Amino acid sequence: MKKQILEHCQRLRISEVRDVIPLEATSAILEVGTQEISVIGRLTNLRNGYRYYFLCPVCSKPFESLFKSDFGRWVCRVCSGAVYASCMRRGG
Repeated sequence: MKKQILEHCQRLRISEVRDVIPLEATSAILEVGTQEISVIGRLTNLRNGYRYYFLCPVCSKPFESLFKSDFGRWVCRVCSGAVYASCMRRGG
C-alpha cells in the first residue's frame, strides 16, 4: 500500500486558530468543520504566558499541527500514517 505524503495533506497549525482560544485558557475545545478538537495550554518556562497545542483525537498527544487527507479527520502526522516526501526518495 502506498503511503500518503504529508505535503499533499491539509495542515492545521495552532497559530492559525490562536485568536479563537480564550485568553489565558488552559484548555479549550474548538469546532473545526464538523470535528471537535481539544486544545491545551501549557505555561511557558518563563511563566509569562501559555503555549498552545492540539491534542490528537486518536493518540491524545500534544502537537502544534494536525493533518487531514481527503475527507478524513484531523489527526497528528504519526496517526495519519503519512510521511514526508523526502523520506520517499530513493538513493542512487
